[in-house]
Amino acid sequence: MAMLATDDPLGSRLFIVCGRSVEEDTMKAAFLPYGNVQNIKLIKDKGVCYVKYDKASSAALAMENLNGAVLNNGRGPKLKVLLAEAPTPRGAQQAPKLMIPEEQSPTDPDNIPPRSRLFLVVPKTAEAKLIHDELARYPDLEYCKTDLISSKGVVFVKYSKASSALRALEDVAAKGMVRQCNRPCTV
Repeated sequence: MAMLATDDPLGSRLFIVCGRSVEEDTMKAAFLPYGNVQNIKLIKDKGVCYVKYDKASSAALAMENLNGAVLNNGRGPKLKVLLAEAPTPRGAQQAPKLMIPEEQSPTDPDNIPPRSRLFLVVPKTAEAKLIHDELARYPDLEYCKTDLISSKGVVFVKYSKASSALRALEDVAAKGMVRQCNRPCTV
């Protein structure tokens, strides 16, 4: 698998703390069931690995299922799976990061887990039931607020898992519309 230097699409690359004893074949076997893996880069001396998927929804699904998982039939290692930061070219100066401690960060119950909400711009003439029914095809739908379609042309959607929200996002963005609505929309 060739190394890809980009994080395209955004959110499709994972950083895994996996321990120094894990083998690349073990990592492949663990991560392949969640989507099309484009690249696995194991850095054994640091005990970490990068896994790059073709879709952000696949990366989110792997993170949801493998964070805290123990490999090798319970013998270890226990994985810590995180979203990888975008790679920076060697020698490039990194911009300082503003870090907010978790206990001080703003909490929005609708943003838990992160990346689980969608905001769709739809025609004001779109049918609310068709949009709701189409977005309900994706698992883990918590709500689909369609009451602002006729006045503002927007729909708010919340899933309980980021992988479901990202899958809906990828499908709607690829088609440029919600399938049954047959009208253009923006995510």
